[in-house]
Amino acid sequence: MRAFFSLEGAKQELGVTETIEECLNERERQLQAKQAASSGLLWEKEAQTRWAKLDHLLYLPVLGLTRPRDLYYYQGQGLRILYGFSYKYLTLEHFLGRLTRLEVGQALAAGLAQSYTAAWYPGNSALVIYVDWHIKPHWTKHAAHSGAVTMWGRVMPGTKQLLINGPDGHVIGGWNRAIDSHLSGVLVDLEANLSELLQRPIAYTVCDSEGGGLPLGKQYVEAQQPYLSYLSRQGYPLTAFELLAEWQPVSADPEREVVQARWREPLKAEAEVRDLVLMRRLGDTDPSRIYTGHLASALNIAEVPSRYRQRWANQERVIRELVNGANLNANFGYSYQQVPNRTMQRQWAEAQERVEVSQRRLERHGQAVGNLQQQLVSLRQTHQQQQQQLQHDLDRLQTEFLSRQAAAQTFRRCQQRLAGTYAQLDSSSVRYQQRRQKLLAQLRQQRSEQTQVQSQLSHRQQLREALDTDSLCRERHLEKDQIMLNLQLLLGNLHQWSREHYFAPLWQQLELQTATELIYRKSGWVQSDTEAIQVVLEAYRYPEQQQAMEESCRRFNSANIQWRDGRQLRIRVAPP
Repeated sequence: MRAFFSLEGAKQELGVTETIEECLNERERQLQAKQAASSGLLWEKEAQTRWAKLDHLLYLPVLGLTRPRDLYYYQGQGLRILYGFSYKYLTLEHFLGRLTRLEVGQALAAGLAQSYTAAWYPGNSALVIYVDWHIKPHWTKHAAHSGAVTMWGRVMPGTKQLLINGPDGHVIGGWNRAIDSHLSGVLVDLEANLSELLQRPIAYTVCDSEGGGLPLGKQYVEAQQPYLSYLSRQGYPLTAFELLAEWQPVSADPEREVVQARWREPLKAEAEVRDLVLMRRLGDTDPSRIYTGHLASALNIAEVPSRYRQRWANQERVIRELVNGANLNANFGYSYQQVPNRTMQRQWAEAQERVEVSQRRLERHGQAVGNLQQQLVSLRQTHQQQQQQLQHDLDRLQTEFLSRQAAAQTFRRCQQRLAGTYAQLDSSSVRYQQRRQKLLAQLRQQRSEQTQVQSQLSHRQQLREALDTDSLCRERHLEKDQIMLNLQLLLGNLHQWSREHYFAPLWQQLELQTATELIYRKSGWVQSDTEAIQVVLEAYRYPEQQQAMEESCRRFNSANIQWRDGRQLRIRVAPP
C-alpha cells in the first residue's frame, strides 16, 4: 500500500488541503461564537492529528473498506506508512460524529467545489455543467420518506445525491437531498447559487429526462437561463409537429438529421415555452428522439445531439466509476427526526384534488338538473297560457258560428277560423308533449350521471379519509452522509488528477476501482531522511505494467511534489 502516495501528491496540487483546513476552522469559529460549549467539538487542535483521521476516512475505499465500522476487525497495514499507526472503528466514528455536530458538510462542499473548478477549469469563461441524481437506497422497516429507486425498480426510502460535473467529466460538487426531491424544484436555484459561488457564469446545463418537463422549462425561461434535456416520452409521429425550418445533418453524425419544431395542436403550442428539436435517421419519417430545453443562442441546432451525448461520458460514466470505486452507495449514520409524512401529504393533496373535481362535476350536474326542472315549469306555464288563449278564441268563434248560422248569414270564413283554431290547439299539445319528453329524458340522464358522480365522490372521499396524515415518519439527518460524500468525491478527483498528470498513457483510462487494485494497493517500502521521502514499489509481473509504472514514476517525480513538512517526495519501482 505505497503507491497511493500519488494521491497525496494530487491532494497538494489540487489545493484542497488549505480549503479543508479553512472550512473546518471557520466553521468551528462560527459555532464558538454562538456557544462556548462547542469549543470541544473539534478537539484535534493539531493539523497532523486532524489529517490522520481525515485521511483514514478518505482512503477507506483504497483500504478495501466501506464504513468506519469495518475497521473494527481490520487487520491490514492501513495508513501506518503515512502516520505510523492505523485508527480503529470507535476513534474514527467519534471523530465523524464531531464533524457532524460541526455541520461542516455544506461549507466543505462549497469550498471544495471552488477548488475543483479553479484546478480543472481555470479562468472566468462560462461553464457547461452536467447535472444528475444518484439515488442510493436506505433499508429500514420504519415509515420513512420514499421515492423511486431505479436500480432496484421499486419505491423505497433512500437518499438523492445531486452530482454536478463539468466538461471532460471532472466532478465539481455533490449535495445530498431528500429522496422525494425533484429536479424541477432545485435545479434553477442551484444553478444560480453555483454561479455565485464560483464567480463565473453558467453557459448552459445538461440534464436527463427528469428535467425535460414543462414546469422546469417555464422556470428556466423566466430566469432567462439556457439548458438542454429531452422528452422522456418518445414515439410521437412527425404529424404531431409543425417544422420551423429544413432538416439538416447532425454534426459528426451524417446518418441523422435534426430540425426545430413546435406542436401542431393549438393548445399544446400555446402552452409550450420550450424549444423542441427533432432528430431522426436518414430515410425515416418519425423522429427517434426529441430534445427540449431553452437553447443558448450560440448553440447550433445541428450540435444539440452531440452536446447532449457528451453527458454519458462526462457524467454517467463518472458516476458509475464513483459507485464502483468510492462506495458511493454506502450510507453513513442513521440518525433521524420525526416529521410529518410528506408522501402522505402529497397523496392527500392529490386525493383532495380528485375530490374537488368530483364536487365540481356534481355541482354542474345539480345546476343542470335545476335548469331542466325550471325549463319544465316554464314550458308547462307557457303551454297552459297558450291553451287558455286558444280555448278562449275557440269559444268566441263557436259563439260567432252559431249566431251566424241562426241568422242565416254566411259562416264559411268563421268555419275556417274555427278549424284553424282546432288545428293550433292540437299542434300546440303535440309540441308541448314532444318538448316535455325531451326535457324529461335529459333530466333522467342528468340525474343518472349525478348519481354516478355522487357515488364516485363518496368513494374518493373514503380514499382520502383513509390516508393517514397525522402519523409521523422518519426523516434522516444527511449531515454525516454529506461529509462522507465530500470525501468520496475528493477521492474521485484525486484519482482523476493522478490519472491525467502522473499516469503513463497506458493507464490514463483506468477507472478508480481498477487503479486501486493495480496501483494504489501496490506493495513496497519507504525510505525517508531529513530531505526526501523515497517510496520504492515492488516490481510488476508483466513487462507492460512495469514499463507503465516506470513512466508514471518519472512523470510524478518531474512534478517535484513536496510532502507536508517540505521534504521532497519521490517514487520509483524496483527493477523486475
